[in-house]
Amino acid sequence: MTDLYSKAGTADQVIQSLVGNPEAQDLFAAEIAYCRGEIDRVIAYSNEFLNRYSGFYAVNAGGMLLALAAIWKGDIHLYREAKVHITKAPAKSDTDRDIMALSLACINSAVRDISNYPEWFRRGQFEYLPSDSHPAAKVFYIRYFIIAAQEHAKGGSFLPDVMGIGLMRMIPYIAEPLISRVVAEKLVIPEIYLRLLTAISYHQLGDDESAILHIDKAIALALPDNLLGILAEHRRNLDTLLDDRLMQADPGAFARFKVLHKGMLEGWTKLHNSLLSRSVSSALSSREREVARLAAFGFSNVEIAAQLSISVDTVKKSIFRIMNKTGVDKRDQLGAFV
Repeated sequence: MTDLYSKAGTADQVIQSLVGNPEAQDLFAAEIAYCRGEIDRVIAYSNEFLNRYSGFYAVNAGGMLLALAAIWKGDIHLYREAKVHITKAPAKSDTDRDIMALSLACINSAVRDISNYPEWFRRGQFEYLPSDSHPAAKVFYIRYFIIAAQEHAKGGSFLPDVMGIGLMRMIPYIAEPLISRVVAEKLVIPEIYLRLLTAISYHQLGDDESAILHIDKAIALALPDNLLGILAEHRRNLDTLLDDRLMQADPGAFARFKVLHKGMLEGWTKLHNSLLSRSVSSALSSREREVARLAAFGFSNVEIAAQLSISVDTVKKSIFRIMNKTGVDKRDQLGAFV
């Protein structure tokens, strides 16, 4: 997420501009490959990177990229190998150890496990981190809150005094200023991530108009450098909304995006269920996941119908199909599948 990448459409030029700094060039090339969904290249880059460089930040970054690629592949052995690389990075200070702990927590959060985030990070105390890591920290901070809000809405415990989707309602007030900051700093990749995450919070609150504003800006930043991997990562939580906007913007990119998402979803689901002993299903359609999520959040059939602009009868039929696919017999059990 180097600050050299400040304009959409210049990723390859930035890679070339780093020719005098091979470590930075290799790492940035691997990051761009990941953002494009070129996962085999990411694994090759990461393995080569970890064999070539031995400094703390190099090993930590290479291990994170390898772990994220392993999630796309659904490869639990590669995932664990990547985490071993991080734990063996030569930490020399408390700051290094804080970064190591945060890196492992961020990797866990990619499969919806937020239990290991340090307390200082949960409070947004980024002064514990080097300033050049703050843009990435902002992305993972909002991701942490969205997962926490979703789990809270499904009946989990996060903030005892906040009910239902109350925590989700707070996220735009936290995320919008962070977006303004990365826009001012001209940071392309953090802006794409933050806009998509913020769009998720608006969408799950039923405010698709605000969600679309962020989705369209994220798409406009992603398309010039073919960063479809980032978009594919967020399709599951944006249901049909992201599909519709990308199809309008670029039908060819939408076709490539669907292929990327199919592979990513299969790998993510396999790894997620293995690690957390859960039953998230890739068999549900986008609309079925949307209905299931709202039902898990405690919305009634009438409320779901109103939010999705469909009939109550359609909601009832959808829930019947979802329960058949997942094998549950109670609405409050649907949270485990979304």
